[in-house]
Amino acid sequence: MDPEFTVPASLEEALGDLERDGAVAVGGGTQVGLLVRQRLIEPSLLVWLGRVAGLREIQTDPDGSLLIGAAATLAEIGASPLVQAVQPMVARAASHVGNARVRAVGTIGGHLVHADPRQDLPPCLLVVGAEVRLLRRKGTRDVPLRDFFRGPFETAAQDGELLIRVKIPPNPPDTRCCYLRFAPGSSNDYPTVGVAALTDLSDGMTRRAAVGLGGVASRPLLVDLPQLAGRALDAAAIAAAGQAAATACDPASDQRGSAAYKRAMATLWTERALRACSE
Repeated sequence: MDPEFTVPASLEEALGDLERDGAVAVGGGTQVGLLVRQRLIEPSLLVWLGRVAGLREIQTDPDGSLLIGAAATLAEIGASPLVQAVQPMVARAASHVGNARVRAVGTIGGHLVHADPRQDLPPCLLVVGAEVRLLRRKGTRDVPLRDFFRGPFETAAQDGELLIRVKIPPNPPDTRCCYLRFAPGSSNDYPTVGVAALTDLSDGMTRRAAVGLGGVASRPLLVDLPQLAGRALDAAAIAAAGQAAATACDPASDQRGSAAYKRAMATLWTERALRACSE
């Protein structure tokens, strides 16, 4: 197989290239390269987005929202002073994806569109209420990330649509976030379970709490915890949240552990993440 390769300089050029039969968009190529080598996809054209103007920008909106271009690399996100200041959990999670070589070329757009349910960033982006912008010939549409993931390697993006941006709204002043990943084999590996926790506390009482889960279902999960509202984030509340996370899970048994083991780990790491938010 010897696909063609194009390097569009604008979004208009990129959309035009992607309209060709067999065209596949490429960010860093860390996942597309694997899929091609394993013959899971056979593209006739690879459209590299690395030189499209504006797709690597990281900036803020006037309302304080963080805007991350789809071609921004994981290394750039992890090292960005802006992301570290506005969404430190996202910066830390990006800094732990794979290894340094993967982070140097892997992009946030590719990370999300690939939709592997074990990835690190989706749980974090789910709990902070991120949305993605999809571009097509007729215009754009914004999709909340909680509606974007449909299943393993399946998203809400339609044919002819290109993910161009991630938007994260500002956190309320008393919000605390924590991401923990359980990867017993190697820190470079996908986590067996990844948990992102968010709490919004006022005078010691919980106004909102939620967790994002990775590796425990066919897609990343957002688990809102309304049962914690108005309660102190004490041991009983944290235990209740752990049980809610386990109930939401639908893990599959594989080389990383049985379904029962993963559900137990989801409980344990949810409790640990929420406890870290309360300290």
